[in-house]
Formats: sequence, C-alpha cells, structure tokens
Amino acid sequence: MNELRWILLVAGLLLIAGIYLWGVRSRARAAAPEHERSTRVEPARTVAVVPEPADDAPGDGEPATDATDAVGVVATEDRRAEPAPRPERGGLRREPRFEPRFEAGRDDELESPTVRIEPRVAVAADDRHAAPAPAQAPSPERKPGPQKIVAVRVVAPTGSQFAGEQLLDALTVDGFTFGRYRIFHRLDDTGRPMVSLASLKEPGTFDPEAMPGAQFRGIALFTVMPGPLPGLRAFDELIVTARALAATLGGELQDERGAPLSLGRLGHLREEVAEFERARGAAPDR
Repeated sequence: MNELRWILLVAGLLLIAGIYLWGVRSRARAAAPEHERSTRVEPARTVAVVPEPADDAPGDGEPATDATDAVGVVATEDRRAEPAPRPERGGLRREPRFEPRFEAGRDDELESPTVRIEPRVAVAADDRHAAPAPAQAPSPERKPGPQKIVAVRVVAPTGSQFAGEQLLDALTVDGFTFGRYRIFHRLDDTGRPMVSLASLKEPGTFDPEAMPGAQFRGIALFTVMPGPLPGLRAFDELIVTARALAATLGGELQDERGAPLSLGRLGHLREEVAEFERARGAAPDR
C-alpha cells in the first residue's frame, strides 16, 4: 500500500514538472524575435484569371498599361512574401478591372457636355445713351360731353285716344320721318334729328304699317342737347312743333311729368336750357 502511494506521488510530481516546463518554453517562444520564429510558408499556387468579355478591352498586341488591366498570373518569385490566399474548392475566379484611359489624339471622340448659349444683343456705343423711342400713344377717344334732354307731351282729351291714321297723317305733314330706334324724327339738312317723337305706350316704338288701325293715348316729343341747333333754338323748335301737333290732333300739352304745360313751366324749362348752354361754354342764342 505504501509503495502505491509513493508511485502516485512521483507521477504527480513529474506531471507538474512537465506542465511547468512546457509553459516556460511557450513564454520563451513568445518573447523571441519575430525573425527567429519558425513560420510555415504555404507554396503559392498559380491561378489563371479569366476576364469577362468587354467592348472596351485593349486590342491584340496592345501592351497593358496597368497590371490590373492585363490578363496573367500571380507572381510567385518571392516566396518569402506573405502567402497568397488559398482558393476555395472549385478554383478562384478573379474579375478583371478596366480603368478608363485617355490616349493622346483621341480628344475628339469625347462628347463634350451640351452648353446652352443665350444670344447676346450687341448695342452700339452711340445707341447706349440714346433715349428710347417713345411708344406710340393710342389715339384719345372722344368722350361725349354732358347732355340734356328736354321733353313735352301731347295727350288726347280725357276718355278719348288719337286714331293711328290721323296721327300718321299729321306727322307726315309736319315733316317727320320714321327711322332710328323705330320712332319718328324731324331732321335738318344734314340728316341730324332736331326733334324726335315716340309713343307714350311702352316700349315707345311705332309700326307705320299697323298705325292706321291702332289707337294712341298720347305722344312724347323731345330734343337732345347739344344737337344740330343751338340750345335755345332747339327748345323753341320743340315747343312750336308740339303746339302744332296738339292743334292738329285736338290734344293737350303737358310737361315731361304729365302736368299741364303752363307759361311758368315753359319759362322754367327755357332757363334750364340757357344754364346748360352757359355751363358748357356756349353762348346762348336768343
């Protein structure tokens, strides 16, 4: 029993001593210089590089200007260099790189970027300080000035009307003609209306062909100033014509509001015409 104990004790001591020595050797190898370490160098293998077909690959007989542009093998002359990576199973396929090259004398083949050039207008030195030509001003439109309308009425007696045929004959005898706006006008020598006549029945127009069979309650006579005659003369022409028609038709004279046309009202209307003429700078023609 004692011998077995001694054997186990010795074996344990030997094991401990072996472990200790192995550790010392490992530390010594780690502390040794790098060039003294034993390095296993794998022999480099020659691997062919198969390039992909490309349109811009260099032609036959053209020397390669870059090692990455040529098709070759990996150099294996210096075996002390770092070993090349071991290819995987099935072989290593390396894609070639093609860098763009610009050769002398081929600059015309490069397409220059499109540049938009705005046209420049040359200005003569003499014209730079010249005043710009004035734009042609539109012709001024003649705006109508202020106007004044004086109107009176000739109406049939209460309970009666004017016969259309009688009215048409009276207008023809008094020099009225049917015309613009479908009403009657007394014109001067130039064709301008001095006195106009409309119906009191809406819309105030006449139909000469239908007048003989129609009846009319009354008519309205008016003059527009300024007109072919001076203001006061146009007013007098209006009143004379209205009185003549009233006498022919057996009617009554009224103002524009339907009130009897008295002497006082006539004087007031005449004064309004004179004031209008003075306001527009025209000398009243008495």
